[in-house]
Amino acid sequence: MKNKIIYVPLEHIDSRYTVHLDRDITKYLNEEHTGFIKIYPNIMPEGPLPPGMFLDAPFTTRFKSLQLAEIARFFATGVIQDGDIIFFSDIWFPGIEAIAYMSHFTGIKVKIRGILHAGSFTDTDEVRQFERWAKNFEDIIFDIADKIYVGSEFIKQDVIRKRMINPDKLEVTPLPLDVAGLDEYKREGVVKKPIIVFNGRDHIEKQPWLFDQFKQMLIKELNANEISIPGLEFIWTQQQNYNKADYYNLLAESSIVVSFALQENFGYGIAEAAYLGCAPIVPNKLVYPELYTGEALYDTLDTAVGIAMHILTDTPDINKYIKQTNMITTGNLNSIPTWFK
Repeated sequence: MKNKIIYVPLEHIDSRYTVHLDRDITKYLNEEHTGFIKIYPNIMPEGPLPPGMFLDAPFTTRFKSLQLAEIARFFATGVIQDGDIIFFSDIWFPGIEAIAYMSHFTGIKVKIRGILHAGSFTDTDEVRQFERWAKNFEDIIFDIADKIYVGSEFIKQDVIRKRMINPDKLEVTPLPLDVAGLDEYKREGVVKKPIIVFNGRDHIEKQPWLFDQFKQMLIKELNANEISIPGLEFIWTQQQNYNKADYYNLLAESSIVVSFALQENFGYGIAEAAYLGCAPIVPNKLVYPELYTGEALYDTLDTAVGIAMHILTDTPDINKYIKQTNMITTGNLNSIPTWFK
């Protein structure tokens, strides 16, 4: 008999990739682990997501508290048994220490696993400002978990340098994103337009103000070289009222996607845009060198402008900008089964 899997997903937020992640994990579990239990509380946020934020702190606290309460009920009623896996789609889960507490006092030995997306160990992460207490919390997670999955070597090494953890617990696996749903937007005959997209949030860690600076510098450079690009547009997608179809159609016809991120451990938005044919222009740091070639990487805004000039005037092969290890180009979902072995 297979060990039971208790699956603890993130709450769905349209502006993030939590829906995609839950969809792909649930699909796999439905096909391969019919005895799994998914804990998804039936509650809704009280209001809209605060501008520029990646989560609603009060809502996510309610949501996770209800998930934890359900796990406690499972311990109390025998639903959870020795060898079962409790899998978190985000292992940065307040209250996770209570699971080790319950496991000890009930004598039910469980495996605690999950995906680590970010944390206070990353200098520019949002929760870095809470490092004084978050560090202790992260050390608890790293102690009680038997396996933690990260989406890049960058985040793995960041954790190893700054936190107490057995490196063998950390495993780099591609974060799943099934690109089959994007293929309908890769229609033959779609004409690329001179549109430069910035799809970062309105938050300090994405440095959106640099998009305007980049725009001004690029226009100045074009004018200085007496180059006219008819129809040239600069679109910050977060300022537009796009639905998903509008957004993906825009990416499919755009030429460039640019990032100014201070913090990025994978970067679904850039990866999706690249899959839909946007040449990426990204910082030469964080996770980006793992996924994109030197042609896409910049150290200064001047370099970024130079890359854009080349793309707009020479229309280079998009494949030269993307490393073959970039999971978005292959639709790699093969990492999911390894999480539940």
